[in-house]
Amino acid sequence: MDPDLDGDVPDPRALSDAPGLCRICGCAAAKKCAKCQVARYCSQSHQVIDWPSHKLECAKAAENGSIADEQKNPQNAFVFKEFGIEIDQEYMPATLFDGLSDDEGDDDEEEANAEDETEEEKQARIREFERFVKDNKGKNADMTKEDLDAATAEQPKDLDFDKFNRLVHLNPDQIVRYKRNGVPLRATGLSDLSEEVEPCELCGAPRRFEMQLMPHLLSLIDVDCIGQSIDWASVYIYTCSASCQIPEDGYAKEFIAKQDFV
Repeated sequence: MDPDLDGDVPDPRALSDAPGLCRICGCAAAKKCAKCQVARYCSQSHQVIDWPSHKLECAKAAENGSIADEQKNPQNAFVFKEFGIEIDQEYMPATLFDGLSDDEGDDDEEEANAEDETEEEKQARIREFERFVKDNKGKNADMTKEDLDAATAEQPKDLDFDKFNRLVHLNPDQIVRYKRNGVPLRATGLSDLSEEVEPCELCGAPRRFEMQLMPHLLSLIDVDCIGQSIDWASVYIYTCSASCQIPEDGYAKEFIAKQDFV
């Protein structure tokens, strides 16, 4: 088939017998709605979650054997909202990392960067400070200003964080950094990042870094709450270097590592 003459070349992996997906979570779904035999679910609990929405279309689906396209992703409080992702090449000025060192005397540059930071970055620093105060409440009540200055001076400069912060400042809305077989961008040098990446469970090939999730994504999925919540500095995703075939075109477990700001 000549794509210039015959149009788009069909995807050989787009099989008509591809596994059904759960209407709630998108995972493999072995169960069907008993009435319409169209809607699929991975478990009974997800079918229960979907029923208030699905019952309105179930009878019609039973007659037609299909569900309207606009109703395939029903509204529910279980999954995150869906967004589109714009993909772009990252360009950085040659001087971006000038002055990046662990030498003293960088206070003026740090103050300038603080003035240029976005409102979201300021709020993130405020939340981090409030969390620190809460965790250490009453522990440092008797410390003098000199004690605090001495304790601060003993803290090593976090060069990884400085680099991370400069790159984030270029594209503050970035949610994913994709760099297959590249080097992950560490969010901080004060938190361990696992270097022992397990090999692929299917073929045994080593896993390589492919992408990482950025902290801006947290503000979009709206999970900032008191108590147990989702938080990260960055999440690093490693995948099979051989891109091996997944049985039945299903799902494969990959390896992730997470860094937190400390």
